[in-house]
Amino acid sequence: MEIVYKFCSKYGLEILRNLELKVTPPNQLNDPFEFTPNTFCSDAAGYAKRIFEHGIDGVGFKKFYDYRHSRGKYLGTFREFQEKYKDKIPTLIAMLAKAPQDTSPLHDKSFLDEVSKQYGILCLSQRRDKILMWGHYCDMPLGLVIGFDKSSAIFRLGNGLRPVIYVQTRVVCDQCWEVGSPELLNYENEIIFHKNADWAYEAESRQLFALSSSSLSKKPLKDENRTLGYFIPFPPEAIVSVTLGPRNSPELENEVREILQKPCFAHVKLDHAVLHKSAFVLEFE
Repeated sequence: MEIVYKFCSKYGLEILRNLELKVTPPNQLNDPFEFTPNTFCSDAAGYAKRIFEHGIDGVGFKKFYDYRHSRGKYLGTFREFQEKYKDKIPTLIAMLAKAPQDTSPLHDKSFLDEVSKQYGILCLSQRRDKILMWGHYCDMPLGLVIGFDKSSAIFRLGNGLRPVIYVQTRVVCDQCWEVGSPELLNYENEIIFHKNADWAYEAESRQLFALSSSSLSKKPLKDENRTLGYFIPFPPEAIVSVTLGPRNSPELENEVREILQKPCFAHVKLDHAVLHKSAFVLEFE
């Protein structure tokens, strides 16, 4: 059986009690480079022309209005902007194509936030023996790690759970690629499953979910902003193990044992991560 792991603080108890895993929008993940490609446009004039082909009410026209308005270059309303420029599309195309790459709407930096309104990521690890992971995600080795059977049906939803590929350079996106082109389809895959090699120790596997999916439940998180959280439910048989950290408290262990007393968890193995006597190694017993 192949096992994947969820590193948790003491709030891992909620995973066991509620039988659901959090799905996180990319802009809430701890890597600031998530879904931020190296974007360029090899044919700015051609791309500018295409985005205006949607017509005067098209997305491209509104995007260009927002670009001009936010920089104080046009202070009127969008309707006024439409009336003024409805017969001057070629002029707008020329202006858009010549805009500096770091300010042009062809290179919009809001992509991450837009994606995060539509999609969320389920993040798991292929290993439980990395002390950095315990330190980062388990309240300084006070937490726990939950092991899941990777063959469980939950991990086959959508395109399924897949390992992250760690790379040295950022994913490239040419905004001139046509919708449906092999280049764009390859990019859409890479932006999800490629990460900076600095994160390789996480040995991450991840799964993409549409936040509108009926498979997800939605409820406010326990934070000061009451942020809306997204969760994917799973059957109890998907869990195969619970590992307590090398500094776990008796109180946490008692709570875990109490939960695992339920008949539905009779198959779950409970063990402990312990420090090797002489090496920087975690053992499990």
